[in-house]
Amino acid sequence: MQGFTDEHLEFICTVAHHLYNVPLYYFGEHNQLLHRIPVDIEHNPLFSSDHEMIAALFDGTEDRRYPIIRETVYLEKFFAINLFVDDQRRGRLVAGPVIHFKMTEAIIHVTLSDLLTKANNKELSVYYDHVPVMSNYKFINFAMVVYFMLYQEQLTLADVLGNLEKDDWRKAALEIEHPYHQIMDARQNNLIHTEMHKEKKLLDFIRLGRTDKVLETFHSIHKQGKKSVLSKTSYVRSQKNLAISLITLATRAAVEGGVFQEIAYNLSDLYILKLEELTDSKAVDDLMEDALLDFTKRVEHSKKNKYSKPINICQDYIFNHLHERITIARLAERTSLHPNYLSNLFKKEVGISISQFMLKTKIEEAQNLLTYSNYSLAEIATLLNFNDQSYFAKVFKTYTGCTPKQFKDQK
Repeated sequence: MQGFTDEHLEFICTVAHHLYNVPLYYFGEHNQLLHRIPVDIEHNPLFSSDHEMIAALFDGTEDRRYPIIRETVYLEKFFAINLFVDDQRRGRLVAGPVIHFKMTEAIIHVTLSDLLTKANNKELSVYYDHVPVMSNYKFINFAMVVYFMLYQEQLTLADVLGNLEKDDWRKAALEIEHPYHQIMDARQNNLIHTEMHKEKKLLDFIRLGRTDKVLETFHSIHKQGKKSVLSKTSYVRSQKNLAISLITLATRAAVEGGVFQEIAYNLSDLYILKLEELTDSKAVDDLMEDALLDFTKRVEHSKKNKYSKPINICQDYIFNHLHERITIARLAERTSLHPNYLSNLFKKEVGISISQFMLKTKIEEAQNLLTYSNYSLAEIATLLNFNDQSYFAKVFKTYTGCTPKQFKDQK
């Protein structure tokens, strides 16, 4: 950021706004508003000013370097990026608001009722009509783009997700009460934690690739009783928190079971992003079940396909560089084998050629992106290095029996 001027920052705000059509604010060192685009931003009528609301929303985050994402009680999402020059904070950029789904009058009415807020529904409805709708995945990528424009540093999804805070922004501090009080409440309300041996058994079955036992064990845990509550504000939020914990444990178990680490962690990211967009309790349970079964099937598949060290090196490299152009010469160099010998060895052990394996793996990645991301078909084709969208569709149909559009519509 060294050498950046107000004009540079205003330019970044303007370009980012034109790319994503989301309002941006530039605040100075003392939280004074120096620039915003568009100039005539219509703020939430339930707040006296957008400036004061944003200041309260990100209060206490001045030392954070990565993007900070916060949500108001009215379901608006913002992200902030602090501006540092030589380790000294000089201000921040803020983008938002966005919402994740269109706010109908019915949803607005229920939201206000839950918060015991008296407001003009019509006025609020007009405001929400002007707020951009954007998925969690795209909003996080938007934050990563702005961060790169500022610092020329590439962030990963894990960098941003690891920086997200789960605390309520209206609370100045989080006071932890003595666990004995929670234990008493749990006994009275039949809120119990999963028995340790059942949780261990579930993870062991994932590690062993036992698809026949995973869902059976998962359902037996569900029948155990009401689960402990991990959010005091929302039952669905509590379910999501439990699901994130379980997916994290399942990811590690899958890696221990033989699934390539990069595949397991990317899959985990995709499931968690999809999870955050759900608003229905049943949908959260279904996604949790799908995730556990997916990890277990991948372990089962990996155990049936034990290959020699050179082939494992090849597959690992292909998985980790799927968005790049990979040549047999590069793989031969990695394994210290002659290209012809490596090609023959790969075909002998895996049953298909290296090029066929790369296409098959790209199509599997495309299926994940179509299911769990909001990328368009053209973006996925480009991301996976297909020459054009029609060739991508042709290869996709060869391996799956349907076109990418048909696959997406089915999901």
